[in-house]
Formats: sequence, structure tokens, C-alpha cells
Amino acid sequence: MKLEDLLKKCPKCGSQDKTAQRKIVDEHKAHATMKAIVCEKCGYIFESGDKD
Repeated sequence: MKLEDLLKKCPKCGSQDKTAQRKIVDEHKAHATMKAIVCEKCGYIFESGDKD
């Protein structure tokens, strides 16, 4: 996700606050993979790291 995308308002609620959710890699405790970028206010998912 680009910086200008991170600064955009949420299409559902208009909030600019976002949380990056990460998953810690079990075999390397210091490394993590991106799980999702989510609006803090309403839970709208901007970007998901899931490849399912």
C-alpha cells in the first residue's frame, strides 16, 4: 500500500485512522507477515495479505 493510500479516508465512515494487523512468523519470532490494513473505527478492510 502506498503512502497516499494510507492517508485516504475510509469509504464507509470517513476516518483516516488505520491499523496494520500482522502475523508473527513462528520459526522467526522477530519477523512478521502482513495480515490486513483495517479502519480502526468501523473495521473496513483496505488491504488483506491473505492469498486464499
